Amino acid sequence: MLPFSLPAAADDAADPHQQALARMGELNGVALACRYFDQTRRIKRALIEGLPKQRELGQAFDEKTNESFMAFVNSGKPCPSPAVFTEDVGQAIESLNRAYAEAE
Repeated sequence: MLPFSLPAAADDAADPHQQALARMGELNGVALACRYFDQTRRIKRALIEGLPKQRELGQAFDEKTNESFMAFVNSGKPCPSPAVFTEDVGQAIESLNRAYAEAE
């Protein structure tokens, strides 16, 4: 996990679906703050292709994105390198796909 990561809520750790979705929102917030728009598109495409179409999932993702964006901006930390961030997004997408594939 990269140094810009936010701690997961205790209940998120128990549910791989929530944990994977929260991680995607966390990364999306950082991507927005760092203007890595290619990665925001990649994240959203993975969500559209991999998640069931449920409003609650979209809301949870948006809430985590907003929380992550504000936390990252307020932290004053530098943006991760594009290469490292791209790799981290790829790992998060794989985790999301595994979590939701197991639910089918």
